[in-house]
Amino acid sequence: MEQDAPPSAGFYNFLGWLEANKQRVAMMAAGVAVVAMIVAIIIWRKGQSEIEAAEAMSSVRLPFSPTEAPAPGTAEAFLKITQEYPKTKASGEAMLRAASVYFDQGNYQQAQETFDKFIRSYGETPYVPQAVFGIASCLDAQNKTAEAIAKYNDFLKSYPNDPAAEQARLNLARLHDAANQPAQAVEMLTKIASGGQFTPAANEAQERLKVLYAKHPNLAPPPPTPPAPPMSTTITTNIIMATNPPSNSASTAPQIILQTPGQTNAK
Repeated sequence: MEQDAPPSAGFYNFLGWLEANKQRVAMMAAGVAVVAMIVAIIIWRKGQSEIEAAEAMSSVRLPFSPTEAPAPGTAEAFLKITQEYPKTKASGEAMLRAASVYFDQGNYQQAQETFDKFIRSYGETPYVPQAVFGIASCLDAQNKTAEAIAKYNDFLKSYPNDPAAEQARLNLARLHDAANQPAQAVEMLTKIASGGQFTPAANEAQERLKVLYAKHPNLAPPPPTPPAPPMSTTITTNIIMATNPPSNSASTAPQIILQTPGQTNAK
């Protein structure tokens, strides 16, 4: 019966293989080192690009007041960041800001195209709902009523819980009202007003519903039916009226004369 090889035998065998293939091993080690160095450089450069892109974003000045228009060239400055740092997180945000700046400047067509490009380029980011709402707003601002209604409805269907959903419904109600579609406008406003939350949008919806009901009374909900009185109250009231008839009941209520069989009325 053969004895098992000692544990050290495998190690000595490995040393022998290593001695015989030391040139190949050295080349493999050098290759691994080169690959590791390349990966480290890529990671470093990516991190450096993220830092530079963030610094570039912070260097673009936006107005402090929402009523103040952005300075000329602001949108282009943001788009330049997307070109110089295309693989960074700041790239998509810069394009979205550029579209918003175009909208604030009244360049609705350019804003719409930029929002659309953002969706095509950054469709996996969490900012897509803002871009979809932006496209609907651009169509709305260009008085493309039918297209705007369709886009707002797409937005609500895809993102019903988005913070901009209430504003989308308010805009839809306005567009339906302008298009002589009051029933659809009432439907949108009712969804906001009946949400159970006291928000500025809910208050606005209530006020606009009052205006629509005044213009279209047939759309107003029927008044609530008053509750029936309790049974005990009804019985008590009937007993009181039976025992205490009104003083003028003889002159107003018709009299009924009960007759026995064979009796005739005196003429």
